[in-house]
Amino acid sequence: MVRANPGRAAKARNDVKASALTVEDWVTAANDLLASENIRGVQIQALCLKLKVTKGSFYWHFSSREDLLRALLNSWRRRMTLNIYNKLGRVSAGAVSTLRALLALPRKKFSAAGAAIEMSIRDWGRRERLAHDALKEVDEIRLRSFEQSFQSLGFSVREARIRGYIAYAIMMGDSMLKETLREEIATEEFVELAVRLLAPTATVSADTGRHE
Repeated sequence: MVRANPGRAAKARNDVKASALTVEDWVTAANDLLASENIRGVQIQALCLKLKVTKGSFYWHFSSREDLLRALLNSWRRRMTLNIYNKLGRVSAGAVSTLRALLALPRKKFSAAGAAIEMSIRDWGRRERLAHDALKEVDEIRLRSFEQSFQSLGFSVREARIRGYIAYAIMMGDSMLKETLREEIATEEFVELAVRLLAPTATVSADTGRHE
C-alpha cells in the first residue's frame, strides 16, 4: 500500500489554485492593497499571501513587480475613462445632462473604493513617472469630456477649455471633500448650482434636462 504524501498533495492543490488565477485576479488583489496601504503595500510577497499562492504563480503571469504595476495602471485607466464615459454616453442626452452626470460621478456608491485607489495613484504619481504619465492621460481624457460639453453649449474652444478645467477642479475637489462634508450639500443641489454657475446662459428644461 502506497502512503499518500501530505506535502506533495498540498503542493498539487496549490499548483492547481495558482494555475486557475488570471492576470485580472492579481490586478484586483493589487487594487485592494493599493486602496488600503498605498503603493508601498503592493509587494509581491504581500500579494502571494493575500492570494495564498507561491511566488512561482506571480512569475507565471508577470516578469516583475513593475510589469504588475503597468497592468494595474492600464486597468485603472480603462475603468476611469473608457468604461465610465461609454456608460455616460448611454444614459446622457445633451451637453447639460452630460455635465450633470460628470459632476455627480464622485457621489455614486461605486466611487468610494475608486476614490481611495485614485488618491493612492496620485500620491504615487508625485514620485514616479509611470504613475504620473497614467494620471496625465486620464486627466486629459476627463477634461476633454467637460470641454466638449461646453463647446456644445456654444462656448469658444478657449473658453470651453477654461470652463472645463474649472468644472473638473470642482469635481475632483468634491471627490475629496464629500467624505467629511457630504451631508452639508445634497447631491442634486450641488450639481444643479454647479451647472448654473458654469453655464449661466444655458436654458435647461426642468423635466428633460436638455439644453434648449
